[in-house]
Amino acid sequence: MKPVVHLIDQSRYDTEEIRTKVARAMHLDGFDPRGKTVFIKPSFVYPARPPRQSGVNTQPEVVAGVVRALRDLGARRVWVGEDCLVGASQNSFVAMGLLPLLRGQARPLYLKDEDRVTVEVSRPLVENRFFLPRKFVEADLFVSLPKLKVNMHAAITLSVKNHMGLLLLRDRLPHHHYDLHKKIADLYRTRLPDYTVTDAVLAGEGQGPMFARPVPLHLLLAGANGLAVDVAACRLAGFDPRTEVEHLRILHGFGLGPLDLADIEFQAAGLLDERRRRLERPRVRPEPDFPASMVFCLGRELACVEGCLGMVRGSLDRWYLTQNFNRIKDLAFIVGRPVTDIPAGLHRRRTFVVGDCASEHRRLGTFIPGCPVNPMALTYAFLKKGILGPLDIRLREMALGLLMRSLGRRRPGWPTFY
Repeated sequence: MKPVVHLIDQSRYDTEEIRTKVARAMHLDGFDPRGKTVFIKPSFVYPARPPRQSGVNTQPEVVAGVVRALRDLGARRVWVGEDCLVGASQNSFVAMGLLPLLRGQARPLYLKDEDRVTVEVSRPLVENRFFLPRKFVEADLFVSLPKLKVNMHAAITLSVKNHMGLLLLRDRLPHHHYDLHKKIADLYRTRLPDYTVTDAVLAGEGQGPMFARPVPLHLLLAGANGLAVDVAACRLAGFDPRTEVEHLRILHGFGLGPLDLADIEFQAAGLLDERRRRLERPRVRPEPDFPASMVFCLGRELACVEGCLGMVRGSLDRWYLTQNFNRIKDLAFIVGRPVTDIPAGLHRRRTFVVGDCASEHRRLGTFIPGCPVNPMALTYAFLKKGILGPLDIRLREMALGLLMRSLGRRRPGWPTFY
């Protein structure tokens, strides 16, 4: 029997509309959460108060709508688990304005603070175990809520890639290089989603994942087979999953779902062609997009887009997108190996040696270790040099998130000052 993917016409972010339509799709698929505990995982890559970052993050109305749909269908308990790249996990819920929408409906889980267990992977490609939230493992059902957006590290972010947010940052970094797609495939197989709802009301194109620009596709994609939903989303965004998204091709090889549209049964199939748009891919190599006074020395054999090179590009995109280069116009970056064309006379205080592959050149500037480097390490290094660009998350929201963490706020009883 072919897996079913629902293409749900959704013109705006409206919680009650999404609630009704998602509940109907789940019912038609025989998805039954009655009396069960459901773990929901949205994607808050770099949270900011909507509508900012609306092409980057699963929007709060989608999360709230799915939560209410699950409760309408009889779910006993709903957990919404997510992390934040900037500070405490609570920051993401505060910055997205999600907490009031969950009150009385679902419990937020701040994944940095959650107990974790080791989960083994059968037939691993690169990693044979992962340290995952206990509640993710123990929940009766798992629902994935990704945002459809391009991703300079992994081509596209969908339900398979959404699993990466379950990991602590220290556990995300190993194999976040040329082996990234294999790592993603290993992680996905720790637990497949029982249901997937993809936010493509506004998709994200351009410099994703951090700076994806919103594009209206006015769709939700839903179904019980995560790989089928991802393949449909790829086609909607103009990607060929066979040639452009390695982790989907790997998982198809494990027999976890289709790669061809002919092997999927669609509800409202006409919307796939009607709304299809080739999303603009990220620009990764930095040289053409930045001032000639900037120096980029890249390894001839290894400078991973999935790792350090992508981290460098992502850290610079805030200036690229505003064309405000005054603070960075004379910076130099050394990335990868072997690097043989380093010009003489680089200013040591304005030079960054990024990643373990380039460590032999560490004396030439600020060395940032890692394979890959921590995605925030370059931001912190820029901060120390007084060249930090604007942040999308407000200091007030970061402070409130940290306060909530210090008070141990793990239940749906929000502080009165929120």
